[in-house]
Amino acid sequence: MKNSIFTAALLLASVSNVLAASSIDLSVTGAITPAACTPALSGGGVVDHGKISFSDLNKAWPYQTQLPVATLALSVNCSAATLFAVKSHDNRAGTVSAGFDVSSFGLGLVNGDKKVGWYTLKMSNSLADGVPQSVIESVDGKTWFDAPEDLQVWQPDWMRAFSAVIGSNAAPIPVQAMTTDLLIQTTIVDKRELPTGQEVPLDGSATLDIVYL
Repeated sequence: MKNSIFTAALLLASVSNVLAASSIDLSVTGAITPAACTPALSGGGVVDHGKISFSDLNKAWPYQTQLPVATLALSVNCSAATLFAVKSHDNRAGTVSAGFDVSSFGLGLVNGDKKVGWYTLKMSNSLADGVPQSVIESVDGKTWFDAPEDLQVWQPDWMRAFSAVIGSNAAPIPVQAMTTDLLIQTTIVDKRELPTGQEVPLDGSATLDIVYL
């Protein structure tokens, strides 16, 4: 009987400690940077592939049709040397065919549910304040990875910056002016997945945001 009473007392003590934590703190943090950075894309940020004949789409394996690579010039100019990154966002998320959705941007839907294709982004000829620097990327702004130009695709919701070193010690450096060629590779799905007898629009849309670090 003594053992039973002792056990009950321990349980009551435990409940009392839980109830004692009746408040929690909330903090609001951040900083207002004195610098301002402005991004710009050549051609008004538009890649126009024009009219593509349905009969010209690939008829053999791998069936998808790759369109010619398009190039836009991306620049970012700041009022002073600033720690920043450029973050991509797919405005047509969920419209990329399975298997390509992690690293690609969507081209929208036709007839409400048919996926038209996808496109990828790569960087080339990148300069930071007129000097070639290593391109790095991150999904959270804390851990950074090498992003070799012309090779590593720029995934949606990842951010890119410049680093003076590569590897595990890579970290963003302040930059006042950056320029890069943005390579856009567009791919159309297997033509057998598309409706026939109607015009199918390519409706890709992405946003590039400046993130101050």
